[in-house]
Amino acid sequence: MDPRYRIPPLSALNAFVAFARTGGIRRAATELRVDHAAISRHIRDLELSLGITLRDRATGNLTQAGHTYYDRIAPLLDGLATATADMRNRTPPLTVTCAHGFAYHWLLPRLYAFRKSHPHMEVLLRSVDASAAFHVSGVESANHAQIGYVREGSTTPEPRTIRHMAIARPPVFPVASPQCIQALGGQPRTTADLLNAPLLHEEDDTEWQRWFAAQGVNASTIPTAGRLWQAHITLAAARAGEGIALGNPFLLGDDLLSGRLLRVQPTQTPLKETPLGAYVLRASEQMWEKPTLRTFRDWLMEQVAQEVDNTLHPPA
Repeated sequence: MDPRYRIPPLSALNAFVAFARTGGIRRAATELRVDHAAISRHIRDLELSLGITLRDRATGNLTQAGHTYYDRIAPLLDGLATATADMRNRTPPLTVTCAHGFAYHWLLPRLYAFRKSHPHMEVLLRSVDASAAFHVSGVESANHAQIGYVREGSTTPEPRTIRHMAIARPPVFPVASPQCIQALGGQPRTTADLLNAPLLHEEDDTEWQRWFAAQGVNASTIPTAGRLWQAHITLAAARAGEGIALGNPFLLGDDLLSGRLLRVQPTQTPLKETPLGAYVLRASEQMWEKPTLRTFRDWLMEQVAQEVDNTLHPPA
C-alpha cells in the first residue's frame, strides 16, 4: 500500500476523537473505559504517525491542525460504527449533541450509570457550541438528538420536522469563589450592590440584564470583569477567583457541595428564584419514537427529576 494512505491504528483514532469530543484526557478515558495514560499514549502515537501536533501541551486544547483533523475523521468513525452495527443487525448508536457545560458537568458523569443499565445501547456524546444548529455537520440526523438551552422569550420557531420538549427550567443565581467573596469584604448588603462587583459575562450582558430585572433592580449599565463566551467558561473564571458568574445546578456539578463556589446572597435583599430559560431535547420526527431515544429520554427525565429534588432538598 502507498505509505501516504496508511491509516493509523483505530485505537489511536478513537482515543483522539474521544479526547476532542469531551475536551479532556480523563473524560475521554472515562468514555472509552480505559486508563487515562492510554489516551495520552494513543494521542502521542497518532501525532508521531501524522507528523503534526494535535494537542497543545501548554493549554491542553486542540491545535488548529487538531480541530481540522477531528472535523474530518469524526463523521467517518461515526459512519464506521453505524455500518458495523448494521452488519451485526444491532441498533446504531444514538448521537447526543449538547452544549459544553451541560455535557461536561452534568451529563457525562451520569452516562456510565446509563451504559451499565443499558449495555446493548450505545450513546455517543458530542459537545458543541451552545449556538450550534441542530443538524450539526457530520452527525447523522436519523440517529441524532440534541440538548440545548433556550432563553425565555426566544422568538426562533422550531422547524416543523423537529420534535422537542423542555426537560428542565433551572433557577439561575450568582456564584463566586470563597476568595472572591472575602476580597469583596463578605456578602453584599443588597442585590444592587452587585453592580459594584466584578461580574463575569458571557458573550454579552443579556443574562445579567434579565437577572437584575427579575430581581427588581434597575441596571442600565452592567459592569464587566471580562467577557468569556459561554457559561461554563465564566464559571471556570469564577472558580479561579476572577469574579461573580451566573450559574445553575446543571452547570455547577459539585462546586457548591465542595465549597469551590459559594452562592452570592445579599444580606438585606433575599434573592428571587429566577429561571431564565430551559434545557430542551430535540430530535427529528422519525427519531422521536424510536426505542433508543425513548429509552434515553425516559432515563434523562428521571435524572433531571433527581437533580431538581436534590436542588430543593440538598443532602444534610
